[in-house]
Amino acid sequence: MNLRFLPFLLFLHLAARAQKTPTGPDLPSPEAFVNAIAPTLVDSGLDHYYLVAGTDSCRFLKYNYDEWVKYHLVEPVPFQELNDLAEKVYLSRYPYFWKQAHLHKAICITSHQADSILNAQKNFVYSFSLPQITDDGQYAVIDLNLVCGDRCGKGVTCIFRLTARGDWKLVGENTNWEYH
Repeated sequence: MNLRFLPFLLFLHLAARAQKTPTGPDLPSPEAFVNAIAPTLVDSGLDHYYLVAGTDSCRFLKYNYDEWVKYHLVEPVPFQELNDLAEKVYLSRYPYFWKQAHLHKAICITSHQADSILNAQKNFVYSFSLPQITDDGQYAVIDLNLVCGDRCGKGVTCIFRLTARGDWKLVGENTNWEYH
């Protein structure tokens, strides 16, 4: 190695050590987030619910801000936070499989098992998108799809805000599709 680069390398090393890496809040795992919001979105009286093992895609890629403000938000959400969530959804469109051991009431099933469960008895089968949480940990977006038969179900996009108590409050909901 050429010795004239040694001071430069030493400078880079010291500069890198001096920089503080921003440490954000400890963001919950996808399973911890689903456990936290499930009582809001899933019948909390159930001992368990069926959850498709793989995540769906979230529909919050593009949104109409005026429509969300006028019809879907129960409290104001800053425009920048909504943009941040939409960007995170766009950048994270990869498959994710739920970790059964970390889910409290969910029983993970395959799509094939879901069809059998729906045909065999009157059940609901849920599927969630991978939750996306803002860097500051204050807002999150997730899609929920609920299927109860061939022509029965509902799909919603939900926005949550972290409260001062540390629980997630539903602050916006938009129905994407619905069958009766």
